[in-house]
Amino acid sequence: MITVGVIVLPERSFRRPAGDAGNAESYPCRTILHVARGLTPDDVVRPAPNAALLAPYLEGALKLQEQGANVVTTTCGFLIPLQDAIARQLRIPFVASSLLQIPLVHRLVAGRVAVITADDEALTKEYLHLAGVSDDVPTAVLGLQRNKEFADPYLKGIGGLELQRIETCVASASELLLERFPDIKAFVCECHNLPPFAQAIQRKTGRPVFDILSLVGFALNGVNKPIFA
Repeated sequence: MITVGVIVLPERSFRRPAGDAGNAESYPCRTILHVARGLTPDDVVRPAPNAALLAPYLEGALKLQEQGANVVTTTCGFLIPLQDAIARQLRIPFVASSLLQIPLVHRLVAGRVAVITADDEALTKEYLHLAGVSDDVPTAVLGLQRNKEFADPYLKGIGGLELQRIETCVASASELLLERFPDIKAFVCECHNLPPFAQAIQRKTGRPVFDILSLVGFALNGVNKPIFA
């Protein structure tokens, strides 16, 4: 049975909706969740990579592999610094971050890629370089940390999710990016909480939108090829 393993941060003030990388209903197959206990978004979303994350995430990835996962992923795009170190230790694909898609998306659309992130002050060029994004790839980055509807539940652990309000602020962010950079040809959602709102970005901008579920789907196709007969 094809299985996705997901390393999730502990629940704080909300239940993840379908589409969120940490909700088992987001995947088209059996899903196993492993909680990286003792960690918070503050440990992950920061301007400099946190070396202390490697041990708990590697432990989680290895456990999920032992439990039958065919692909392992995470719930935060800021975990891109862990990509190579963990992938080398596994027999199966490891998808640390949605940011890995940016170079490919740029090649697919031959133009600027907009990145909607949880925090644009924390998403430094170091993270983009670790994802393989060279300086000659045109990007436009905007964070959601200034939006109370998003920041309170997702970054601060305050209150519950008001999905309609979050959708509105995400769509507005995409519209603002397009106003600033009319040459944007595609969007990539860094934040792994954003797939439930990706369709709103597409409606608002008319551009293709890629997120962590796009990338996990790509990896799943690699380990579970369809039979054409």
